[in-house]
Amino acid sequence: MKILHVVQSLDPAWGGIARVLPELAAGLAAAGDICRIATLAGGRYGTAPDVPGVEVLRFSASGGSKLGKSADFNRDINRLVGEADVVHLHGLWTGQNWAAGKAARKARKPYIMTPHSMMMPWAWQRSRLKKQMAGVLFEHANLRGARMLHALSQGEADAMRKLGFNDRIELIPNGLHVEQFATLPAPEAFIQRFPETRDRRWILFLGRISEQKGIVEAMRGCFDAAASGKEFQLIVAGHDEFGLQKLLETAVRRKGLEERVTFTGVLDRQTVLSVLGRSTLLLQPSKSEGLSMSILEALAAGVPVLISPACNMPEVESHGAGRIVEPDRTAIAAALKQLFSLSNAELTSMGTRGRDLARIRFDWPKVLPEYLRMYKNAMK
Repeated sequence: MKILHVVQSLDPAWGGIARVLPELAAGLAAAGDICRIATLAGGRYGTAPDVPGVEVLRFSASGGSKLGKSADFNRDINRLVGEADVVHLHGLWTGQNWAAGKAARKARKPYIMTPHSMMMPWAWQRSRLKKQMAGVLFEHANLRGARMLHALSQGEADAMRKLGFNDRIELIPNGLHVEQFATLPAPEAFIQRFPETRDRRWILFLGRISEQKGIVEAMRGCFDAAASGKEFQLIVAGHDEFGLQKLLETAVRRKGLEERVTFTGVLDRQTVLSVLGRSTLLLQPSKSEGLSMSILEALAAGVPVLISPACNMPEVESHGAGRIVEPDRTAIAAALKQLFSLSNAELTSMGTRGRDLARIRFDWPKVLPEYLRMYKNAMK
């Protein structure tokens, strides 16, 4: 098969899509398929890394375009679609979707759309007027014309079905290489950079600093639980997407907790792995997720997780790998206090169950055949 993936950015700062898509494409290429990734690069779209066995096509964006329109992309997309057997669009509300969806329908090529949480209720309602306009212009037609929509979790599939654009929905989760998390780098370089973390147990918030990720509620819950968890340090690691970090730092200073909260900014991959290997708990009370790679990676690393129902991972509680609570400060604080009371052995056991869950459900050798089946079905 010749598969064309279309995504707005592959830069790691753009989060989970940029992490999972290269691994998916590399796995497909290793299985014998021909994969291309068409993406924007430069400016706010960052750097698109090379992907083993995959042709990465990098396009510059037109100046000032909020949708990420690209004259270069628009020039080449008809040819790229024509050379593909199936097209896979990642994300919504982009200039690339506008051009690629139109090209695929014109060429009568099957295409798949993966919203990556963007059809979940919170995300769908955010900036509603702008999305209604983009929907009328191109995205609603894309959703209706797709050979199938791809959901990452049952909760996301349910949300997509309720919107009514397309009932041809495939459910396949994100994947990861669980064996890569068996032995993780030592965190000493990170501790030298942030010495206040040395003798603490780490609560890790790993992801974009944005309202969607529940960072405000997470920090309020941590403030309320701080007295009962004096040995814990909150580490906030991620891109400050909308300038929210300054407000959070001000709140930390008002509470007199500067020595208990560490903002790291975006960490390189090796540092992320070293921090996961040293963390006691991942805290991610998101308001909207398809299926978070940060949560999957924490599970694979043996780190217990405290997440919200919107993370769409009920398996966390059924497998005893963590806690699921509503994304509000009271529920988060209560859960943190309960987790603080657990012994190291109990937390370790919880992490072991999380690693087992990752291996059973999300390991690429288990997941990749499901993607291959989806592409073959799309071509029928």
